[in-house]
Amino acid sequence: MLNEEIIVKIIDVDNKGNGIARVNNMVIFVKGALKDETVNIKITSIKKHYMTGSIIKIKTTSKDRIKVKCPYFNKCGGCKFLHTTLSNEQKIKENFIKNLFKEYKVKIIDIDYEYNYRNKVTLHIKNGKLGFYTEKTNDLIEIDNCLLLDNNINKVISKLKDYNLLNIKEIVIKSTYFTKELMIIIKGNLNDKDLKDIQKINNLKSLYLNNKLIYGALYLTEEINGIKYTIYPDAFFQVNTKGMILLYEEIKRYAGKANTLLDLYSGTGTIGIYLKDNFKKITGIEINKKSINNANINKKLNKIDNINFICADSSSKSDNYDCLVVDPPRVGLSKKVISNIIKGDYKKVIYVSCNPLTLKRDLDYLKEQYEVKEISMLNMFVKTEHMECICLLENKS
Repeated sequence: MLNEEIIVKIIDVDNKGNGIARVNNMVIFVKGALKDETVNIKITSIKKHYMTGSIIKIKTTSKDRIKVKCPYFNKCGGCKFLHTTLSNEQKIKENFIKNLFKEYKVKIIDIDYEYNYRNKVTLHIKNGKLGFYTEKTNDLIEIDNCLLLDNNINKVISKLKDYNLLNIKEIVIKSTYFTKELMIIIKGNLNDKDLKDIQKINNLKSLYLNNKLIYGALYLTEEINGIKYTIYPDAFFQVNTKGMILLYEEIKRYAGKANTLLDLYSGTGTIGIYLKDNFKKITGIEINKKSINNANINKKLNKIDNINFICADSSSKSDNYDCLVVDPPRVGLSKKVISNIIKGDYKKVIYVSCNPLTLKRDLDYLKEQYEVKEISMLNMFVKTEHMECICLLENKS
């Protein structure tokens, strides 16, 4: 059956943007196909429990299909939903979350953005050409711009293509949404003339070459709802500023007001600092020393005296707090952290997750001591398969 051409009816779409069909009780995943479409496909792989297929021709087109605006969609792999409406993408992700967490109350947070929301990009260079690697390969796709990137970043990409990039390995560009600042981080070598020319780019605040600042300030400064955040070259900052505000407002709503807050996996302190007016005492714990240093700079910049940052592993023992916020990496919480949370006496636990599957796994353990009150889903990374969930748990005792 491999390489065979068949006609199938798409009965559903998964959260990665693949159409789902069935032939002889075998599931077939078809990239870029939408529900209710009839498509002529070629079988591209056969696994034990499923097959994959690629579209040859769409015979019956979904009402939710739109013209793809990006010329790299079928090669890049970064976006999964450029071929459908935002409302349909929202519905697909909503259905996925509601099916995954069917025993819990689920809320969907409305968004008001679709394109040009990313404030950071990592560009690879191969043979002097600048672009993205295709999904799961080191094959480079040369790009002129990206629909998801902030327009100021796209302008920089256009400018960089004028230079000789043969001795460059990678370029990272960061931008700020409100203060309109830019940072360029280059790995490799450029001649002095090009480096001086880059320094003339509008709104350029910082230029780094091989981890050394060669122009401007050490960091960018973003200001969100009266709070200033520093953005260093190697420090994490949410790649979607508008989405970040929606996310942090939901965390604040769940947290309410109390005496003490513990912020695990606190990073550069962005969540704890955002909640500074809701608690009398806040402690952030983060294992990365550079992030802790960045967090303390943010604390000083905002003249905050009720927050303390500790460089330690998130599984280390902590005193009891009224509220706990955890924002772990995609792998979720370790068994030790889960054990500490269950043994802890937190009135509330707010679990922020970029991976619904590990969130589901961890909730199955945490519900021993905590009741899941609500899960909010935020389509923070529009057009991609990714999303954010915020879960509110309350102590049963």
